[in-house]
Amino acid sequence: MATAGPVTEPSRAGGYAWYVAALLATGHLVSFIDRFLMSLLMEPLKADLGVSDAQLGLLQGTGFVILYTVVAVPLGRMADRMNRRNLIIAGMVLWSLATAACGLAGSFGSLFLARVGVGFGEAALVPAAMSLLAAYFPRRQLGRAVSLFTTGASLGKSAALIGGGAVLAAVTATGGMTLAGIGHLLPWQATFVIMAAPGFVLALLMLSVREPARTGTAAGAAPDFAATFSYLRQHRAAYATHTVAATIVVLLVQTIAAWMPSFYVRFFAMTPPQAGLVVGGIVLLAAPLGHISGGMLTDLFQSRQARSPAAPVIVVGLLGAIPCVLLFATSRDLATSVVAAGLLNFFLTLASPATLAGVQMLTPDRLRGVVTSMFLATVTLIGIGCGPAMIGLLTDTLGGPDRLGQSLLIAVPILALSGAALALASRTPFGRTAAAAIAAH
Repeated sequence: MATAGPVTEPSRAGGYAWYVAALLATGHLVSFIDRFLMSLLMEPLKADLGVSDAQLGLLQGTGFVILYTVVAVPLGRMADRMNRRNLIIAGMVLWSLATAACGLAGSFGSLFLARVGVGFGEAALVPAAMSLLAAYFPRRQLGRAVSLFTTGASLGKSAALIGGGAVLAAVTATGGMTLAGIGHLLPWQATFVIMAAPGFVLALLMLSVREPARTGTAAGAAPDFAATFSYLRQHRAAYATHTVAATIVVLLVQTIAAWMPSFYVRFFAMTPPQAGLVVGGIVLLAAPLGHISGGMLTDLFQSRQARSPAAPVIVVGLLGAIPCVLLFATSRDLATSVVAAGLLNFFLTLASPATLAGVQMLTPDRLRGVVTSMFLATVTLIGIGCGPAMIGLLTDTLGGPDRLGQSLLIAVPILALSGAALALASRTPFGRTAAAAIAAH
């Protein structure tokens, strides 16, 4: 194993650290292209396969998280013991292959299984990436480093919608695509296959990343699960309140991203490529501003020695989203709707860096891989696995596709208020646990 890099926390991250952060952010971008391409293709897929909104929600969320949550903790454990770069590369190859397999699916069942494979591959990325970022960046710059990483996620959504929309329009104009040995693919199938390619390219670029030396324990001798669970039990108040608040942030981010293209198709008579361009443009402009603002605010509260640098950022993001979703879901003026959607994306993504950075602040270096994976398994299972499916089921229950706006009006404000209250409750235990994590280095 290569061990280039600092053994103690650097006073300030250098250019190579930001290069690594940029590559990891690009990896997050590509993973979200493959994850959210489904949201662009839901309407043509629905027409071709004859699936319900509830089944679309299962494809968006539940199928993705089934293996993601099962393998997240073992992969996090591997991130604490082995070369994190190589683990990320393996995940990239796997999720790219699974995305291409989505394009070869001809039924709900086969598409669901391919989505399971996408989740399996992507489970390797975030625990290993968070561990790398925490190794390369001092605490006072960690919020900005994580915000760059989470910005990659939103840009990936935008790329899935804009780039995927352009690919979908092109292959639709030609009637699909024919592959030797496979046969003719429908436009939505061809889009999956074409959009899988960037992951393989990035896997090669990741070979330039050096594995940093670990702190707090000898390389390859990470503590066992007993030590991890002991630490979590000792600091359960901080982890529980922060994790539930973070889960609500993730649930809202993923749910809005999953259903926004369908919202514009249904209520503004757009085609899927048109909806992809509109929503992708909204995300492209609003989400990076939200992520950067959230990272800067987190670092600001850290510099002021707030009990929890994460909590106030989460509160601002969730409370700011409530009036935005009310305007977005009720307006039938396109310009007003687009502005409201942009503000909604801004506030929800503002809260995102604080959720991941907060876990790193609570956790000693030797435990970050497995603890981050436990955190991700929880927020992914509930946020991604339940969020899109919940809105789909609620929409079906309320009367069908035309009730999508009502579903958002019911779910988002209730969840946002609950998450803000939990974030506020996390501040005191967060401060105690963060101090313990620093002492444990």
